[in-house]
Amino acid sequence: MKDREQTKRKLIDAVGTIIKSEGFGGIRISKVVRQTGVDHKLIYRYFGNLKNLIEAYIVENDYWMLFEEQLKALSKELNEENARSVITGILQDLFKYFYHEPKMQNLILMELTGSTQIMSSIHNVRELIGQQLLEKTDDHFKDSGVNFRAVAALLIGGIYYTILHTLNNGYDFADVDLQTDEGMSSILYSLGKVVDWAFDAAGKL
Repeated sequence: MKDREQTKRKLIDAVGTIIKSEGFGGIRISKVVRQTGVDHKLIYRYFGNLKNLIEAYIVENDYWMLFEEQLKALSKELNEENARSVITGILQDLFKYFYHEPKMQNLILMELTGSTQIMSSIHNVRELIGQQLLEKTDDHFKDSGVNFRAVAALLIGGIYYTILHTLNNGYDFADVDLQTDEGMSSILYSLGKVVDWAFDAAGKL
């Protein structure tokens, strides 16, 4: 059992190495075998096929996939009283996770710069998870003139862009330095304030 898990670990890590150097289009059974020295038959034995191996890598490194069950549980608990705090927490956790996880950063870059069936599938799963959360806010925003789904889209897109931009072009963005505790705290605080403003604006109409 230990050997099996070690081999699976080597195979998943090899996918990450290939993605980093060549992108998703560069992943081949032959390259995974060459990278690991593992018999190609074990890929099929442990994962079924190459697509499942790639998905195993993504599930380990994408925030929405990694915490899928926890996010689904949160969506079930979401109500009028806790909605803003739960959503704020999810967005803040996403920001912190994405900032510290180069592998997910690379996944998002790959998704933005090239279209693959696997990344399209992962995008659809993310959308489904988000849909389950946002459905619980519909009653609050109904007929309010505030489209919270659009707000959420801008916040999530802003999280990805802000982090990718600062990591590739320097840590200052709009004069906020993400290398400092002050800069990080100001971003996390502002995410919560935008969510609060949206909920408060809808409640006043």
